[in-house]
Amino acid sequence: MKWIQSLAFASILCGVSVSIAQAPSRGTVAIYPVIFDETGTETSRETTKKAIYEVMQKAGFKPVEERKAMAAWVNLGFADATMERPPTAKQLTQFGKDTGAKYVVTATVHFHTRSIWVNLGPKTISTCDVTVTIVDPKTAKIAYEKQASGRSDEKSDPIKVAGAVLISPLVTAVSGGPKTPQESRAGQIAVANALYKFVVPK
Repeated sequence: MKWIQSLAFASILCGVSVSIAQAPSRGTVAIYPVIFDETGTETSRETTKKAIYEVMQKAGFKPVEERKAMAAWVNLGFADATMERPPTAKQLTQFGKDTGAKYVVTATVHFHTRSIWVNLGPKTISTCDVTVTIVDPKTAKIAYEKQASGRSDEKSDPIKVAGAVLISPLVTAVSGGPKTPQESRAGQIAVANALYKFVVPK
C-alpha cells in the first residue's frame, strides 16, 4: 500500500514540475524522511509533504523522486524514522551521499485540529507544527534547522509568504467545515514559514 501511495505522489510531483518555469538550478535535494505522528488525515499529510517539494522546486532545487529516495534509505539498512526515533545527522549524511544530493531535507509534522464556537456557529481551526532539518552531506553538518507553525485561519504576512514560495494555491478552508482542508491549508503555511529563510536569498 505504501508504494502505491508513493507512486501516486510521484505522479503529482511530475504534474507540478511541468507547470512552472524552470528556476536557476541550485542542485539536487533528497526530501526524506518526512515524519508524521498519529495526527492528520492522509490527504492533509500528502498536501503538506507536497508543499515541501514545491517550495524546493520553486527555489530551483531538483528533488530526488520519493520512491528512489525511499529505496536508497532502505538499501542503506536504515529503519523507518519516527517522532521518537528521528534520523541522525550521520544517517542523513550517508543518505545524501548515496543519492548524490547537495542537501538532505527531513521534517517532522504534527497537526492539532479543534472546533470552537464563534458567534452563532462552530469554527474549525487547525494548527500545523513543522520542524525542518537540512543537512549538507559534504560537511556532515546541519546547514539549516527551523521550527514553524501555520494556522488554517492565518491572514496577512503568513499568506504572503506562502504565496511567494509555493506553486499550488493555498487550499480553501471553510469555517466550520471538515478538518482535512483546514489541516492541509495549515500544513502549507507551516512549510512555507519553515523553509522561507532557506530558499529566499537574503
